[in-house]
Amino acid sequence: MCLSLAAAARQHLRELVLLRRVRDRIDADPARPLDIEAFAHSVDLPVALFVRRFRDAYGLSPHGYRRAVEAIRNREASPVAPKVA
Repeated sequence: MCLSLAAAARQHLRELVLLRRVRDRIDADPARPLDIEAFAHSVDLPVALFVRRFRDAYGLSPHGYRRAVEAIRNREASPVAPKVA
């Protein structure tokens, strides 16, 4: 592995760790408004690149991820009606 490739791999892993921390913060406090600029700053990326990297890592934008988590929580919280034969 050439030096630049190794450096790129280290940078990528560092970004994934930081993105995971952002995702964990989103999960930890679902009522808190998303501050995309603060998240991007914490990862040391411009906002557009942060959103793109988050989407690459998790398949959704930060807002889309929040909505998906809320939908899952709502589904889990709602009682399941028994099936009538």
